[in-house]
Amino acid sequence: MVRRVGRVAALAFALAALAPVLSACGSPGSASSGADVAWVATDASVTLPGTAVTPVDLADGVPGAPVTVGTLPSALAYTVDDAGLLVTAQGVDTLSEIDPATHDVVHSVGVGEEPDAVALAPGGTGGAGLALVANLDADTVTPVDLGTWRAGAPIPVGKQPVAVAVWASSSGTATAFVADFGADEVTPIDLSTMRAGAPIAVGSGPQTIAVAGSTVVVGNFTDSTLSTIDAPTEQVGSTVALPFDPTGIAVDATGTTAYVCGGAAMVPVTVAGTALSVGGPVDLRDVAQGIALSSDGSTAWITQQDGSLVAVSLATGHVGRTVELGGHPSAIVIGAG
Repeated sequence: MVRRVGRVAALAFALAALAPVLSACGSPGSASSGADVAWVATDASVTLPGTAVTPVDLADGVPGAPVTVGTLPSALAYTVDDAGLLVTAQGVDTLSEIDPATHDVVHSVGVGEEPDAVALAPGGTGGAGLALVANLDADTVTPVDLGTWRAGAPIPVGKQPVAVAVWASSSGTATAFVADFGADEVTPIDLSTMRAGAPIAVGSGPQTIAVAGSTVVVGNFTDSTLSTIDAPTEQVGSTVALPFDPTGIAVDATGTTAYVCGGAAMVPVTVAGTALSVGGPVDLRDVAQGIALSSDGSTAWITQQDGSLVAVSLATGHVGRTVELGGHPSAIVIGAG
């Protein structure tokens, strides 16, 4: 069976030409205490599979030693209070946890076929949280109790789920929204019952998803649009055009601005309820893959297809420091070192 069918068809990148992951200087635990650290998945391709995630101290732009987690690491998320780093590996169908302090892999569990996304939800034994893993080839989401590291029964969703975002209401209930790339839909999952609700039609090829306040923002890769969903009612809102095919979304702390990357650019998007307003693009040197914001909200860090990680000032739109990682950097998360 060919791995990453959905992603390869969606992104249409010449991944086979990319170089393997480069060894980087630094050592486990070398990041400055309290400084932002970016973890980057360098998943390469089906013909040049990567096996590692790389920490980068954003204070000085120095990459640390890559941490091996399994073939084709594809998605990242922090556990509660940034205590652990969750990593899915498509090539071995696992979810693992890295201790950010020691860089040791401390847990691993089998999930569904070709896990392509992971999100943290409330719950889990002892309040440790629940990991929700979207399995691209199985058309399911696997819940993993992070207090016991046991996988629960897979939840059927739409065709080719590739992204997950979680919305928590003020009353304490929570809903996961799953982007089903192959179905042009988003599937809501009631996390109190672990059952999927009626699918929500969005644009063509929903590829990336995020929550901004009570609004779910969906990046549709195939038709280069953003769609919104009102999280409490699960009703579709507006759809706006983008100047590129979206590959990543990061939302600021206020929930009023989403930063969307794709093509060789990033755009700010104002979120007002389910209405969106797209700002002017910031040009990048190469095709953008993933995006995360610094802890102070001042900088977007974007992974690029050419093997680099680049900083963009959100106040000025200025493209600043570039960190060369090699390989094919894709997913990125940022937390405290």
